[in-house]
Amino acid sequence: MIRLIFLLVGAHVLKSRWVLMALFGLCWVIVGAAVLCDIAADGRLSVPLDVLALLLIVEGVVEIAAALIMDIRVYWPGVWKGGSFLLIAFLVFDLPWDNNIFASLLFGLVFLGDGLFRIASAAVLRTVKWRREVIVGVTEIALSMLIFSNWPFHHHITVPLCFSLLLLSSGVSLILMARQILLLPENTSVMSLPLFTRRGLRRWHGANYLHPPFPPQRQLLALTVFVWTPLGSATVIERRRVIDRYIAAVDHNGVISTGHISLQLLPDLYISQYPQEDIDRDSRDFRAMLRSGEENDMAGRFLHSLEEEIADWCAPDQQVQFTRYNAQALHHFWQMYSADNTYNLTSRNCSSTVIQALDVAIEGAMGHLFLPAVRLFFDPNFWLLGLVRGRAEEMTWTPGLALDYVRLLKAVVEPGYSRAWHKRLQNALAMRRIVLKRAAKPPTEDSASER
Repeated sequence: MIRLIFLLVGAHVLKSRWVLMALFGLCWVIVGAAVLCDIAADGRLSVPLDVLALLLIVEGVVEIAAALIMDIRVYWPGVWKGGSFLLIAFLVFDLPWDNNIFASLLFGLVFLGDGLFRIASAAVLRTVKWRREVIVGVTEIALSMLIFSNWPFHHHITVPLCFSLLLLSSGVSLILMARQILLLPENTSVMSLPLFTRRGLRRWHGANYLHPPFPPQRQLLALTVFVWTPLGSATVIERRRVIDRYIAAVDHNGVISTGHISLQLLPDLYISQYPQEDIDRDSRDFRAMLRSGEENDMAGRFLHSLEEEIADWCAPDQQVQFTRYNAQALHHFWQMYSADNTYNLTSRNCSSTVIQALDVAIEGAMGHLFLPAVRLFFDPNFWLLGLVRGRAEEMTWTPGLALDYVRLLKAVVEPGYSRAWHKRLQNALAMRRIVLKRAAKPPTEDSASER
């Protein structure tokens, strides 16, 4: 989450507020220490978690109410999201009669699932730091076993303890990163910080370019991300919804299609990477290509236009547009990045290339706001954005994951409506009135003649 906040706020704004960030980190450390003292005193932490639970309850009720007002058949994701908020609030709320057993068991399942996922991803992909990922995964599994066994901590202090440790670790990290930001040269991307360069599927490169400040005004030309989903780019007979959507689809001939993604900024920038030679493979030898090591690197190529790509293959089935972006920084980045056409199916593919370019384009997009970190913290789309990015960076970027990420990023950077609770209900009522008026409107002569 901290990495995403840094990216959306931008290096130029962070450099001017490094003292505030260090003080904020110090406050987090103090609060985390106070929480530990509170737990040691009576074994409970009620006020902070109860306040968070109340906020989640209101957010969940507003989401469900807005969906019911508009039309539950059309806006069913709002019901799902609101129900999720209510469930999390129930888990967080300090209820004396359940001793936090349900919440603790959920924490244990999360640790267990994440640990197994890390180990499996590291074994298949063999990233630069795959041994570290295996150690982290084993540690998470061990923690889940301790939670399930109710030792050495009782269930009723599991959630408060995790909350306090999170505050302490985040506070220390903020203090250390405040110094790193202070030492950043001018017109440098925030992605050159160790926070970014020490993570990833392969050795980091591509942050050594001129990154000017984010422009204050919206751009006249839209920055467009085009996506060819696996289902949209292959003739599929047997459906496997999750795998087809996020990983790959297998057509009737047994050929695997992973889809594709590209980025366009008219009139002269088009980012679309392919391998020099076609690597569409059948199910038997596709697994060998998933390792992200440099031994699987191959020569790549960059297409020059969307028209060329459509003529050579097919039209994209999804697209997302941005009007707030840093065109100058994007051009500087692409001039440097495109000098190396190396392609890797897992660690330097079409999706990772487009996401890295998009990161450059939107870096600093929230920096103009007052207290941008606080605004992001209370935006549910931001938390979902961090979840999708975390899964992709631990596994690999695919067109399906990239599409989810880009849509959420659009909702965070360029929200279509206010996040204020009363305004969202007002907008829902207004849309409902529009729908009812359209339904009650008598048919025109043209529509009657068509019948």
